[in-house]
Amino acid sequence: KTSSAQDDALLASYQNQMIVQLRRALVAFVALSWIAIEVFVCCFTPPTPLASPLTVRDAVARSRSSRCQSTHLSMSTDKLWGDHPFLAVLTEPDACASSKRIDETIHAIERATADGGVTLVVVRINDDDDDGTSENKWILLKRLSELKQQRLKEGIRDFLLVVNNDVELVLRAISKNIRVDGVHVKEYKAHMIPDIRQTLQDAVEGTTVSASNDTKQRQQGIVIGTSCHSIQSALDTYNLTPRGPDYLFVGTCYLTQSHPEKISLDQLEGPSLPGRIRDVLFQSFNDDNRSSSGDSDLSTVAKKPPIIFAIGGIDEQNCNEPVKYGADGVATIRTVMQADDPREVVKLMNTAMLN
Repeated sequence: KTSSAQDDALLASYQNQMIVQLRRALVAFVALSWIAIEVFVCCFTPPTPLASPLTVRDAVARSRSSRCQSTHLSMSTDKLWGDHPFLAVLTEPDACASSKRIDETIHAIERATADGGVTLVVVRINDDDDDGTSENKWILLKRLSELKQQRLKEGIRDFLLVVNNDVELVLRAISKNIRVDGVHVKEYKAHMIPDIRQTLQDAVEGTTVSASNDTKQRQQGIVIGTSCHSIQSALDTYNLTPRGPDYLFVGTCYLTQSHPEKISLDQLEGPSLPGRIRDVLFQSFNDDNRSSSGDSDLSTVAKKPPIIFAIGGIDEQNCNEPVKYGADGVATIRTVMQADDPREVVKLMNTAMLN
């Protein structure tokens, strides 16, 4: 009996040890299985495809240096602009030369804006063509305005639409409740920006009550830009009272057909100038802001620096360089307008600016 009892005790002890070992093995199996699943997911699951250039913008906005995040107080957080980097597309000078060219221009911009990757479209047309240019420009502007509304209906971020050097055309559009956001003023006329802004704002306020609230709200965000080729020119426009431009085209960064007189690299302003101008303007902004701190008079509050677009010979291969130097975005003409697939080029440019 004693031997039988000992055998039972040994058997029970052996069974307990087996249960403990099985539990340990089960825990280890579960842990290893979980690790294996995680490794499989990380190694073999394809990355989520880029939904649109806006995804790139969001990523860039989050990944910019702390200096940019803390000092970029310009329009980048404005509802009109969205998040940087920004991409501006300008029409070719002959876009209104014929009905065919108008159709080609609309088709290119329609493709380019399909994913919401274009921030700004500038209607820039030669003004020395035949008498039909003005009416053709009006037709082009109306069709681009319709495209803006189409993008909104599709749930796609629309683009800002401005007209180069034609305040009268913008006033006509405002009076007809045509969606247009503003005007691009030539550099030698930049001193007139405050007066032009007031003229456009007065026109908006004077529109008939029949205009929809949405149309008025969009038009009240008047956008005015200009160009500059030096730090001093940028400072002069920034210091305009009561307010300077909302954006600047800064160049010439690279050799381009738009400036055939510049035939060598030493004649260019270069890709670093936009970033240097941005730094100078933000330094001026910070100085003004410190000097006006504690002042209850809102009129003395420092003005927001304009958004800085690099321009001149910009393409999908070099567009990241000006942004690396500090530009808020880039502007281009032929790279997009003459592309076989403007939509793909816009995606490539927005992706390149991430790097």
